[in-house]
Amino acid sequence: KATVSVLYWKINQGEMKMQLFDFTKRNLAANAEEIKKEVSSIVEEYGGRLDVIRKGGEGFDGTFGALAAADAEASFRSITCVLPSLTSGDQEARKASAEAKQELASMWSSAYSCPTLFKALQAYKESGVQDGLDEQDARLIDVTLGKFRHSGAHLSPAAREAFLTPNTVASQTGTQFEMNINEDVTKVEFAPSELDGLPASFIAALPKTPSGNVVASIKAPVRLPIMQQAHSSETRRKMQHAAQTACAATNGPLLDKILEARHQAAVAAGYENHAEYMLRTRTAGDLKTATAFCHEMLEKMQKKLKEEKEVLEKANGGKPVETWDVAYLVEKVKKESGIDTEALKKYFPLKQTLNRILSMYADLLGLVINEDPALPKWCDDVLTYTIRDLDSGDHLGSLYFDLFPREGKFGHQMILPLAPTFTGCRPACCYMGNLSKPEGDEEALLRITEVTTMFHELGHVMHCLCTQSKYSILSWAWPMVPWPGGVEQDFLEVPSSMFEQWALEEEVITQLSGEVDGKKIDLETVKKLNEKKHELDIVALYAKYYAMAVADLRMHSVAKASSQAIYRDTMKELINVTLQEDAHPAASWYHPVFGYDAGYYGYGWAEVYAQDLFVDFKQKGLFDKETGRKLRRTILAPCATKSAPTMLHDFLGREPSQEPYCIDLGIAG
Repeated sequence: KATVSVLYWKINQGEMKMQLFDFTKRNLAANAEEIKKEVSSIVEEYGGRLDVIRKGGEGFDGTFGALAAADAEASFRSITCVLPSLTSGDQEARKASAEAKQELASMWSSAYSCPTLFKALQAYKESGVQDGLDEQDARLIDVTLGKFRHSGAHLSPAAREAFLTPNTVASQTGTQFEMNINEDVTKVEFAPSELDGLPASFIAALPKTPSGNVVASIKAPVRLPIMQQAHSSETRRKMQHAAQTACAATNGPLLDKILEARHQAAVAAGYENHAEYMLRTRTAGDLKTATAFCHEMLEKMQKKLKEEKEVLEKANGGKPVETWDVAYLVEKVKKESGIDTEALKKYFPLKQTLNRILSMYADLLGLVINEDPALPKWCDDVLTYTIRDLDSGDHLGSLYFDLFPREGKFGHQMILPLAPTFTGCRPACCYMGNLSKPEGDEEALLRITEVTTMFHELGHVMHCLCTQSKYSILSWAWPMVPWPGGVEQDFLEVPSSMFEQWALEEEVITQLSGEVDGKKIDLETVKKLNEKKHELDIVALYAKYYAMAVADLRMHSVAKASSQAIYRDTMKELINVTLQEDAHPAASWYHPVFGYDAGYYGYGWAEVYAQDLFVDFKQKGLFDKETGRKLRRTILAPCATKSAPTMLHDFLGREPSQEPYCIDLGIAG
């Protein structure tokens, strides 16, 4: 049985041979020169293996199997080149890594748009000689050929050139867009009096100028507490303005360039626009369906949105509520109803909370999750875990946590694949976060919203590490890494959104919370957390989310877009929100550039499915092991080896319904 070792298939003169690789020997902190050397080696070897297929690969093993094997090894090796762009403290390493990621993306783009390779694979498919293939082999054939068509391999030479050239522009520009966000160090200077309402410990932890002013980063661990707790509306306005204008000068033009290039490529491929091109590969199917879904949800929310706005106006003394006041007023109303989210932090120390969530997931899914300090790290703060199957003891994968902000580090939160799943290779992934780092010996504490986010992100982790796939292209991935793989994009968030539902259940909070002075969180507070879990969420979260989803679809459905104007106009039209004069939130918005282009609607789309799945757990018990094993067997383990509709039906035994989602948000009927 594999432990920390992984196996991959290597092509050598057209034959499949097995070769041993040890994950603990992966270089996860490569310098610039090491990155350049490794990416050159990957590209050269990958190209050589594809040449073998082009020159006459025979049978399944010589065509689809050979390509899958080449993809698997290149994917496994790629993390050495990709990871430093997101984690390294060395600017040169980050730059080399970003360039290497682009080179790898170009490598795979060239491979999957290659007409000669496509014809070789198509010839095998049309030969009809496919005896002995199993369900995953058949799925590999369909997914691979679909990716070739989506990449333009079937187009005429002229059309293919017209498709690939702007695609390359969009990809290269996207790399710069990401780097600009990661390298951004925008800060706001405040007099101490402007931060009245914030805990003294929070203010003390922030950098100071020689004159004694406080320097606040726009990163979430600093920005969100200021937006929620600073008594001064002007302080909140300044912080919002800094966040919404960050990268505007550099990334605003880049985003518009990306949108124009994507449109040109889509038209060359025979589509009306980029949104239609992307949605053909998703469960929504087309722009009309995705747009209608967003508008339908916004319409269902109108009554509750109006009611919640009235609550905030009342809390604001009858004065109009500005966008920078919303988070503060929501927090104020919750405190008045007996929920002080700042005071609750003491019950959720980071390490204890993390381990208890992992324990819950392990019990539910039949796993054993243990800390494993022997795994390689790129930073001393990184935590490492090994995951095994409870029944067999088989090694399932490796899990990393990089939870605190550093200069140059990825500035949002995500689960990053580190290694794919394929025959002989177990996956690895990293929870990339930006939580507030504790001072000195103090322990990091989590806000209840951060606890909820942890449930969500660890849902992605379970999806990644429970995957059982023979082929890397059918394992868990998304476009933050350059290698091909992953489920339909609007299904990607289903497991994570479903696991997120556990976070504020009374039974879960009771088990999860720690003790303070020998006492656990009181039951009345637990009950309120559950009852009021969506209090003011429509005005604070969901209405804005669906408006942003529509803005994303609109940006990707016109020939020449002004992303700033589309975002601004959509917010005003759909939810009557007026942005500050020069605000450009889309200039620092990762999603439309990396994997969620014309796909931001997918969070809500997936949450509808997720709520329907969660009904089974509500009915049979949140910790019902039989239901948990069914989830692992029908949703998590298959990953992309089955289609999203098939997996949903396998779990539900019926077609999915919107009703549980609407009931949960209080917008049913």
